[in-house]
This record gives sequence, structure tokens and C-alpha cells, in this order.
Amino acid sequence: MLGTLTTYHVAQAMGVPAAQLSTVRGGEVLDFGGDAVEVVRSLHSRNSRHSVLFPGIRVGVPQAPATIADLPEGDTLAYQLNPASGPSVFFMGASDFDARALSGLAPDVATVALPSTSSTHEYVPRLLEALDRPRTVVPVHWDDFERPLTNPPVDGTGPGMSVADFTDLVRRVSPRSRVVVPEYLVPLTLG
Repeated sequence: MLGTLTTYHVAQAMGVPAAQLSTVRGGEVLDFGGDAVEVVRSLHSRNSRHSVLFPGIRVGVPQAPATIADLPEGDTLAYQLNPASGPSVFFMGASDFDARALSGLAPDVATVALPSTSSTHEYVPRLLEALDRPRTVVPVHWDDFERPLTNPPVDGTGPGMSVADFTDLVRRVSPRSRVVVPEYLVPLTLG
């Protein structure tokens, strides 16, 4: 598992052996048998007060987390998979980013976290521009993760941007991009 120092410590608290964990900070390009993984410095989503909900880092192994509040932000990363064959895929899980860190990535597919607020200025247009308008865009981190995994997923964005609003905005600012809305346990064809 690749992750921040906080990920390294929280994973150990949950029983993952340290030998299966590698800490990264962003900027690394790692070779996995011809498939490259680029680790990208990123930013976490902001609430309506322009703050991170659970700020902080873990500098040692904590007690096993019992609630979401036990999981501090701990720095945020995104990843781009550049396989030896097939499309490149950019993975992000939080709805903010550092545009300079995305420079030159130009993935074929981008998984894009939906914003829960409008705190990040022009989030979707700026992100698509920074990623050179990917051919395929997959919205992620939009479902109500406290409900059972049943299809169709329930939109849990609350006061944020709905999946329909996101899809409309992507189509408006990047007309050549195809939006693929995932369902639970249903394979996606992204190529």
C-alpha cells in the first residue's frame, strides 16, 4: 500500500503489517513491472468555512479508528496509473487540487471527486483544464457511504454539487469528455 505517513500509521493500527506499506509524499514515479504509478501531491476538500473537516496528521501508530473523526486528513495524494498498454488513469479522492502538481499528466481517464461545497473556486473547470480535458471522466466520492451498497447509488453530495450538475458542467466545459457514472460492483469500460 502506498500512502502518506498518516496512512502508514493508521493502516498499522488496523492490522496491516508495516512490510506491506510504503510512505510517499508526491512526486514519486514508481515502476511496477513496466506499469508506472505517479504519486501526485494533492489537497483535501474544504467545508463551507474553507477548512478541512478533520485536520491533523498521525506521527505514530494510534488506537484503531472507531469513527470517521478518528481519521485525520493527514495530507492528501492523488495517483496516476500509466500502464505499459491501455489508458492512463488519474485517481483522486478529495475535491481540491494543486494545479501545478497536475501539469503534464494529461490522463485518458480521470476519476474526479465531487465537491461538497463551493469553497474551491471554479473546481471542475480548473481541474479539467489542468488535466488537459481527459477523454473519460468518472465522478467519485459522491455516494452516501453510510447506506448499504445498492444500485443505483444514492447521491450523498447534500448541499454540494449533485452528480447531474457535475455531468452537465463537465459536458459544458469539456464537450469531448465522456462522463461515466459508476454503480456498485458493476465493471466499467474506460478505454
